[in-house]
Amino acid sequence: MALFIDILTIQSITMGIGFLTFAYGLIKTFLVHSTVQDYRNAIKPQYMPLLLLGLLMSITGFYGMLTWPLPSSYNILFYDLYPVLGLGIIGIALSIKNEYKLEHLGFMALLFGLVTIYYGVQGYLHNMTLEPTALLALYTLTGLASIFFYPVAIFLDNGKWSKIWLIVDAVLLILAGLLAAYIGIEAVGEHLVAFSKWTPFI
Repeated sequence: MALFIDILTIQSITMGIGFLTFAYGLIKTFLVHSTVQDYRNAIKPQYMPLLLLGLLMSITGFYGMLTWPLPSSYNILFYDLYPVLGLGIIGIALSIKNEYKLEHLGFMALLFGLVTIYYGVQGYLHNMTLEPTALLALYTLTGLASIFFYPVAIFLDNGKWSKIWLIVDAVLLILAGLLAAYIGIEAVGEHLVAFSKWTPFI
């Protein structure tokens, strides 16, 4: 039986940790000065943490999509894209592990980045959440990080374009990750109180 409970706290924290972890890998890769294969080898340690975080995000995201735990249209705002983000991170992890080309995954990320920004703008215009500005900032930063993963993918594939894109994307990921983690951590206390008398449905 589905347990209808708000799990946005751990999802926000997981999102933040995922972004910060990937940013760490991009920065480590930026510090390599050699061949394309060396860059690909430098990013390989990201495989396991990204896979685990992507799986957690996908599972909880699909849970939210299927059970509709949030009131009204908040479920659309938060759960339309969250499982997609998780699957995208899994795709990056598997591509890194198996040395698949990242260009097409990067192009897909670019398109979903535009969609993410649009969702954030719509959420802001409809004054959703208690902090619509923070919502807009999170969706915009996440969308931009997805968009700029495309030049990162091109660089990791064949060394074309500048590797400065690794740092650009890392900065966006750090900003989005810190904001997501802050939102999640700040909500922990509120959720502990709000769900203190909650029990599973029998």
